[in-house]
Amino acid sequence: MKKLLLCSLLVVSPAHAKGIFTEGDELLLQTSVWTKHYNPEPDHNNHQKMINLEYYFNDEVKFFVNPEQTSWRDDVRWLVGGATFKNSYDQQSTYVYGGGRYDYALGENTKAYAKLTAGLLYGYRGEYKDKIPFNSLGVAPVILPAVGVQHRRVNLELVPFAAAGVMINAGFYFR
Repeated sequence: MKKLLLCSLLVVSPAHAKGIFTEGDELLLQTSVWTKHYNPEPDHNNHQKMINLEYYFNDEVKFFVNPEQTSWRDDVRWLVGGATFKNSYDQQSTYVYGGGRYDYALGENTKAYAKLTAGLLYGYRGEYKDKIPFNSLGVAPVILPAVGVQHRRVNLELVPFAAAGVMINAGFYFR
């Protein structure tokens, strides 16, 4: 886990310095700080040891926009990401996804947001393979909503994961 965190930081610092990111792009590094299963089982793991990396495109990147009219989609901040974590049954898992985030200004340096991501989840194997839907091939489609608050470069996020539980993540933005 420490090696992954160190590698993430080493990748982030030179990428920004060499101009790989464009003005307005952001990289969010997150970890899980609390998890609760709604119906806990004795073999449930509530310590995910998650490392999540999200890349936010600058405001100029627009998808699903109709140039002839304005709508809420004009304000969506698009993102791609990936996470590695211990799943509910202590198996190393990976979630690779894309999505969007809609911000609500709360102040000059603070905003609340709603986020929706969709992607593929790998890692539920063996006797736990059927614990998530559509996992017959070992990879399952996943849609995760989240709500959060960001103050300057720090964020706190609440992520419900289906009918199984809820997780709180904390993160830091690299700009």
